[in-house]
Amino acid sequence: MQSIKMTGDYHTHTTYSDGYGSIEDNVMVAIERGLKEVGITDHAFNHIKGCITRADVEKMRAEVNRLQEKYPQIKIYLGVEADLLNFDGDIDLNEEEIKLFDYILLGIHKLTYGKGVKGSYKFNFLNFIMKTKHHRERVTDSYIRAINRYPIRAIVHPNYAVRCNISRLADACAEKGVLLEFNGKRIEYTDADMETLKKSKVKFIFGSDAHYPSKVGDCTLQQQFLLNYDFPLDRIVNIIYTE
Repeated sequence: MQSIKMTGDYHTHTTYSDGYGSIEDNVMVAIERGLKEVGITDHAFNHIKGCITRADVEKMRAEVNRLQEKYPQIKIYLGVEADLLNFDGDIDLNEEEIKLFDYILLGIHKLTYGKGVKGSYKFNFLNFIMKTKHHRERVTDSYIRAINRYPIRAIVHPNYAVRCNISRLADACAEKGVLLEFNGKRIEYTDADMETLKKSKVKFIFGSDAHYPSKVGDCTLQQQFLLNYDFPLDRIVNIIYTE
């Protein structure tokens, strides 16, 4: 059995959004688990269940800077998990807000405000009920528009909330240098998706998606999932492993 460990966890949440621990809690667990880097990526401004406010960002940056001095043995980043809002590829950050963060993760969530009532219905609500190939292609188009417009570092939990065309998304991400995530809470890739991804040129990242500090750096789900596939681990950028 392969042993896999994360070298950096770039997808973690805190009480600034819908997490249950502080930034420092996440940092301390990351250090205990031997991580070299950790990223704080609370939900951006349109997530219904819990999201940061614009006033929070300055406080978060100051806290990250303070903790970086306190814990020089680990690199601490302030990222954000943005939401895709519509078929035009808009996200819940504007150009000036993007500059406040070290990197941007992008996903689709079930509980997100779109752009107005009509926009929320046409994209967010319909994602719950539309299962057609045409809808999957439109969602895929929206992801591709977003990664062409914004400096997205990784697409998180693809296929969650609504399915997309993994082949097209992987090719677009490979071209732009955007990573695809193996998520620590949910992995929605099918067997067919995995065969497609193995043949693609896209690279991957493990993210714990930790909402509790104890889950920071935990890649148990990803390791168990990959046992079912002969997957090239050298294409996952933030792990070390033994055969």
